[in-house]
Amino acid sequence: MKSRTLLIASFIVTVLLTGAIFYPGALTEPYGPDEYDQMTYSVVHESTEAFNKTVREKSLNTEAAIPVEELSENQQRAFQEAKDQPQEPQEFGDNTPGRQYLEIRTCDPALILCDEYRELPNPSNSGSEHTLIEDSDGEQYLVEARSFNTAGASWNGVSRTIEQGARLLILSPYVLFLSYRTWTSTPPAPTRTSVGYGATLLTIVLGYPYLLMFTDISFSSRHIPALLAITWCVILIEVWRGRTGTQAKSG
Repeated sequence: MKSRTLLIASFIVTVLLTGAIFYPGALTEPYGPDEYDQMTYSVVHESTEAFNKTVREKSLNTEAAIPVEELSENQQRAFQEAKDQPQEPQEFGDNTPGRQYLEIRTCDPALILCDEYRELPNPSNSGSEHTLIEDSDGEQYLVEARSFNTAGASWNGVSRTIEQGARLLILSPYVLFLSYRTWTSTPPAPTRTSVGYGATLLTIVLGYPYLLMFTDISFSSRHIPALLAITWCVILIEVWRGRTGTQAKSG
């Protein structure tokens, strides 16, 4: 007779694994696929040539600068971090000396936690790429925030499709295996190993982006094949154990 506790646990794990197949935050890179979106963020102090040149070219009103205290928390964070960067010319576009550049990485919108930015911290209320900010000491800075896609929306769609395919290849076989063990009225029944690995697999695919986010581990193309191989090994071992146990009982 199948254990009622294991059946309930197996059913819950199966449902959650099925949901993880369609959850875009499972088994994904924390900052992808927006890594193909080029985001530039820089600040320019009022004493620099770059400040005067841009203010003149964009016809910006220096009397309409936004006080830094009125910015959101993330906008203030980006502004302060950019001020701490060294002044250096950009690799493309305007190479006028005086700009301080900050690397902006945005988290996958499906993730609950984020150690970077949810979106480009553009302080402009109108969506303009150029915004004048008045610092707490009264000095002005020009913030330039831009975002444009270098690979095209089509490539982002391909990236999402690849991630979805990886989840299907890894999770679907185990969902089918665990479902069969749960719903059939005949042996073999779900085991602690099969249910335990299902829970572990769920934890891995949901926690994978956060593991990459908060540790020094970087994304590797070997992670997914390795997880797929381990999953199939567990399935085959459990199938072999089930057949062995059934033959022993019948003998």
